[in-house]
Amino acid sequence: MIFFCNFDPFQLGQQRYVLHKHIDEIPEQIIEDGQTDILFNVPSLRHDVDPKMQAFLDMIAQRKVEATDPLVVKLKERMAIVKRNRKWRSEYMRRSVYEMDQEMREKKIREGERKIRDGKLELLEGKRELQKGKRELLEGKRELLESKREIKEGQDRLKEKEQLIQEREQKLHENQQMIIKTSIVAMKALNIDETTIKKEIKEKFNLSDKEIKDYFAE
Repeated sequence: MIFFCNFDPFQLGQQRYVLHKHIDEIPEQIIEDGQTDILFNVPSLRHDVDPKMQAFLDMIAQRKVEATDPLVVKLKERMAIVKRNRKWRSEYMRRSVYEMDQEMREKKIREGERKIRDGKLELLEGKRELQKGKRELLEGKRELLESKREIKEGQDRLKEKEQLIQEREQKLHENQQMIIKTSIVAMKALNIDETTIKKEIKEKFNLSDKEIKDYFAE
């Protein structure tokens, strides 16, 4: 069985996963029953497969592909025919919308579960990034004082660094807001009551009652 996935099915960063049955008590003992499952992580850019397969995966992912491989050329020609056929195009669009809807539902469920599971880890990482940003801000201020004695070129360089630091702080703030909003949406999707959500968010992100109220007012 070969599966082409538009996501990493095992979140291990591989481009291809080959699965066989094995005995739990003896993991190295593979069951030779003729069944092999191959899963491709289509969005991956690792390029761990042979060039022909990579060209096929790039085409599925709608990345730029050099039309030199016969299979790719034939598929592109077939796709062009389908696009010109009104009946096929209508059927394709109908199926695509349905599949996209199903995919979005499944994705939201997976994202909700993952956000809840990884929320604490992301919060710790966010705090580390915030501390790093503060250290960089202090460093930038020291550089600002030194750069006042430099020529215009040095002053321009300092302004660029100061702007970069401000952008990083803004990004950290926006990331934390996104994490909080996503966590709220995910817990609502799991039918968790609002009181429990507010309590969880307040404790996890150390927010005031006013901040909690603002998030739920949006």
